[in-house]
Amino acid sequence: MYVLRRWFHDGPHRPELVLVHYTASPEGSPGVVLFRSTAVVVPSGTPGTRQARLFLPRPPDGGRLRACYFFSTVGGGREWFSPPYEVVLPGPATDGDVSVIEEEGEGNTLPAAGRGVFRLALPLRQEEPRAGTVRYGFGAMRKKPSVSLCRARVPIAGGEAPVVEIPEALSVLKNRPMPFFLYHVSERGTVPVADKINCARITIRDEEGDIVCARALWGDRSWTAHNITVMEARNFASAEGKASGYFHAVDRDAYLRARTAALAGHPLPRTFEGFVFGPSGSVVEYCFQFLRHRAGGAVSSWINSPSGGNWTITL
Repeated sequence: MYVLRRWFHDGPHRPELVLVHYTASPEGSPGVVLFRSTAVVVPSGTPGTRQARLFLPRPPDGGRLRACYFFSTVGGGREWFSPPYEVVLPGPATDGDVSVIEEEGEGNTLPAAGRGVFRLALPLRQEEPRAGTVRYGFGAMRKKPSVSLCRARVPIAGGEAPVVEIPEALSVLKNRPMPFFLYHVSERGTVPVADKINCARITIRDEEGDIVCARALWGDRSWTAHNITVMEARNFASAEGKASGYFHAVDRDAYLRARTAALAGHPLPRTFEGFVFGPSGSVVEYCFQFLRHRAGGAVSSWINSPSGGNWTITL
């Protein structure tokens, strides 16, 4: 797996939220999409600059990979979208910005088709080393875990647990968000550590009927890893205007018209729902970001808990 680093500069008006939306295809087959995702672009430590890490699969035939991406921002009640960018890797245009997560064997248990991924700092224990490398992998059962399950290897940089991408569901679990296990083993370790990955459904009610798109921004209490969940209206069955298609829609105005028309068939109040994920017993913080239909166009807004902070939920 490739990890491609990309940069974003805030400019004179600092955005409230920056996202990067990306797809990956074999170099010679741009119409074959191997992967599509959206990630939060996080502060880099340098004022006014953010960075994103794009986790990208290697082409099955061993050739080069074409990555296409663009940014979007939220600020001042509006959304803005950048032009698209495209790079081929490995190649000179990405020298110094690409690292590789080595995978041994046939790879980890396959993620469920149609489900997404989330980001998580590997849950290293206090007694585990904070240097060298760590291996990780997934499994549907905890019975007799072995080091062979931990097929991916990542370095530990700066003494911090590495942030990795985890599937929301495994294909062997009927493509549904059901508990599975994340295994990891530190360098020179012989017994993998198991963490049960749980999920929780979160909801928000739309009393007025003007919410077109709802998203949950969430992470662990330290916000080491940031995640965005695109939420869907409960019982939304329309073939057009599904929430998952918004960011990658070719014509977003046409998308919003189709989605507004589809949502109009759902009585008020409407409930939007999505999932958050993490190790069993961990605490997730989250808030909501909406796109509301207004006469002058779509307007973005934020919703926090009544206390003014984030909501929390224990998995």
